[in-house]
Amino acid sequence: MREAAEGASEIGLEGISIGSLAASLGMSKAGVAGHFGSKQDLQIEVVEYGAKDFSEKVWGPNADLEPGRERLLGCLDTWYAYSASSPFRGGCLMTSISTEFDGRPGPVRDAIAETWGRWTTVLRSDLYEAIESGQISPPLAPADTITAIESLAAGVNQQTQLYGRKHPERIASAAARVLLGILT
Repeated sequence: MREAAEGASEIGLEGISIGSLAASLGMSKAGVAGHFGSKQDLQIEVVEYGAKDFSEKVWGPNADLEPGRERLLGCLDTWYAYSASSPFRGGCLMTSISTEFDGRPGPVRDAIAETWGRWTTVLRSDLYEAIESGQISPPLAPADTITAIESLAAGVNQQTQLYGRKHPERIASAAARVLLGILT
């Protein structure tokens, strides 16, 4: 799975096939096909693998933090750092594949949307908790705030991968705090 995810981060999920994965692993196509069945099954398993990696590295360090502002900021900081760290050869796998499939209907897109939907629910929950408890007062509506802070993560990946910028996660973390009404 790791090799399939690495490849997908570089050339996209569409570029990954049973044959290409078999070749990169030095296995037979039949041996790889026995694990996945079809290209679509392989793609969905790559989505699940990427989501698990993301969750372990972004949510995991923050799971025990206080819900609300503390956990929201922790999640944003680890997310932006994760995106900047190029966790796969082609950067953030989830950012890459979500961009690749955002306009394509079907089971693979649905799996990606469901994965990001779970993450958005986590962020939204902590955002509402922080607002309701008076910990933050974002200038935008909560839904717009979520859209903006998610967009920052995609920007971190692009700044890292496309432009080779060093530490764009620092700018994204500061910008997120502005969006949350913490820094002005």
